[in-house]
Amino acid sequence: MSVPIRLRLGCLVLGTTPLLAGATTPGDAGPPRCRQIHADLVEVPSTEGCNPGLASCFLGEVAGNHGLEGTTHFNADSAAAGPATSPGFISYGGAFEYRTARGTLYMRETGVTSPAVVTAYQQVDHGDGRFEGATGHFFVSGTKSPEGVVTTGLSGQLCLALGRP
Repeated sequence: MSVPIRLRLGCLVLGTTPLLAGATTPGDAGPPRCRQIHADLVEVPSTEGCNPGLASCFLGEVAGNHGLEGTTHFNADSAAAGPATSPGFISYGGAFEYRTARGTLYMRETGVTSPAVVTAYQQVDHGDGRFEGATGHFFVSGTKSPEGVVTTGLSGQLCLALGRP
């Protein structure tokens, strides 16, 4: 499906450029298996139940659409102080996992956090089970309580490989 974009000066049409939504043609269903994802996520800091070899992590629960329901695991593997003009902010990166009954989605998260808020970008790294061959990205944003509980919403796109339910 293409959407025409027209630049008008008065009533004179100067040009038309198609804006493609994926590589589609009339009669084509578009990119198969790509879905818009929306979910709620709650995470707590923990020193127990982390992946082997880790002293601490964030463990959580995700409740979303298109099968993104289950538990989560996050571990920051890098961090840096934010800019001097944004006191209290820290930038970070780390491995994020969405563990569902039908497979695990492994993400790479990059974000910023302060004592009260968190916002991040997650890029699919790889997956297993139904998420094998998946691609996509999520935007995550929300709040952090004084106890460290992170409550966020996420939105983005997840594309599953053909043949994966």
